[in-house]
Amino acid sequence: MALWKRASKYYVEFTAPDGTRVRRSTGTSDRRKAEEYHDRLKAELWEASRLKQKPKRTWDEAALRWLKEKAHKKSRRDDVQRIRWFTTHLRGKLLDEVSRDMIDRLLTTRLPKATDATRNRYMALIRAIFRKAQREWEWIDHIPAFKAYGEGSKVRVRHLTHEQAEALLEALPDHQREVVLFALTTGLRQGNILGLTWDRVDMARRMATIGHGDTKNGSALGVPLNEVALAVLQRQWGKHPTHVFTYRGSPLRSANTRKWRAALKACGIEDFRWHDLRHTWASWLRQNDVPTWVLQELGGWKSESMVRRYAHMSVKHLQPYSDLLINVPQLESTVIRETERHKTTPSGPYGHLRVVK
Repeated sequence: MALWKRASKYYVEFTAPDGTRVRRSTGTSDRRKAEEYHDRLKAELWEASRLKQKPKRTWDEAALRWLKEKAHKKSRRDDVQRIRWFTTHLRGKLLDEVSRDMIDRLLTTRLPKATDATRNRYMALIRAIFRKAQREWEWIDHIPAFKAYGEGSKVRVRHLTHEQAEALLEALPDHQREVVLFALTTGLRQGNILGLTWDRVDMARRMATIGHGDTKNGSALGVPLNEVALAVLQRQWGKHPTHVFTYRGSPLRSANTRKWRAALKACGIEDFRWHDLRHTWASWLRQNDVPTWVLQELGGWKSESMVRRYAHMSVKHLQPYSDLLINVPQLESTVIRETERHKTTPSGPYGHLRVVK
């Protein structure tokens, strides 16, 4: 019998009938109870094997297998952090002991200050793990109906004005100013900018390439370079053999630094994240009447819904339809009458039309 103590709890380890290694916490500091747990668990696994029943699996086993299978996942670091949090509360629990109410209670009581969006990320992860356990690993027959928290209709689009952007650039040190300027002119995410290498840049064709697997959606992205972006690249040329953006001779590893935050504070810019530079880029393009389908391709968004958040910033394509109202006889006569009465010159299709009852 493999039985050992870690901290205050005993753990067991043995080979199951199907050849897999079983390693679990007994949940007790009493050796006699731990031995009983070992014998009972081993008997249950043998019985399950003989009757062709699914063996009982724990949260720990599911979490470990998930992390092994998702080693390539871009957000694996986030998964590790959230799984570590869940494990502090679910360690040793069987999957069929985990319920919707249990997880909801954990998220609401243990993360009291978290937003609904944050709780939904935790909930989405545990839902995905349980789906894997049911549909692919065939460890369980049913999964809890994990709830989603209502985030409302709030969509965060925080962008800078041109004056704010100029002030921010002036307040930044040289190496960060170049990175921020490149972000404002290309809309690239921080990771793609800091990871940009010279073999991905084609000055002659005025474009940079983000390879497959390096974007958020996994697809390759061609990035057109305007005159400002090209000027930034020209200033970086020769500073490093492989990487575009550097600091003191080494590739720049982070842009969201104390100096970045100090520059924001000095400019009086509040509630602004580094990723909001991408929102700023998209907002400026949309304000200059760039169609949403063009913006979607420029930004590398797969879903049109992601671009719709900027749609309201330009209505130029809708103006001709709005102007059709001027052809309504009753409305046109009202405009003329009100203009005469106030002795003013109409400005736009409605002039100085006031509320007409």
